[in-house]
Amino acid sequence: MNFKDMDLAFVDLETTGRDFEHEIMEIGLVRASGFNFSLIDEWEVKVKPKHIETADRESLKIAHYKEEDWKDAVELEDALKIFLKKTENTILVAHNLVFDWFYIHKALKDCGLTPAFWIKGLDTVSLAWLALRNNPKIKTLSFPELMRNFDIDPGKLHSAMDDARNTYKVFLKIMGK
Repeated sequence: MNFKDMDLAFVDLETTGRDFEHEIMEIGLVRASGFNFSLIDEWEVKVKPKHIETADRESLKIAHYKEEDWKDAVELEDALKIFLKKTENTILVAHNLVFDWFYIHKALKDCGLTPAFWIKGLDTVSLAWLALRNNPKIKTLSFPELMRNFDIDPGKLHSAMDDARNTYKVFLKIMGK
């Protein structure tokens, strides 16, 4: 498939920590047309961590983890199967893509699943650097600073769905839409 025919899948994950042994606990996804960037679909899921006892407490706080909110969480493999259907023939886009990319690929490997999305991805940090590097008002390429610069209401920061939506909005602003 030609990359020009692929949709974009704006992804954000919340995890039980920032180290390699931590787990995905929430996925937010916004799918948009690769042709005109119009919204196609949104999806979110809470994932049941297998080892919540080893979670980083600060990471859980940042991600708004409350046990009662995760009572209906799904198993990782079930979440990933849906994720793969929703990202089939897409290019993944994230803010700091390396973080999400690593966790997605690690989880897919652990579950014996194969990516259905393109092997390449787009990072809004890199895109923002290209678009804003000469803007004297921009001091960092942090997600909050980019949202402030583009006058985007952040909603609930570190909520996978809000962050996926905001990644989509930042992307649109960078692209001049």
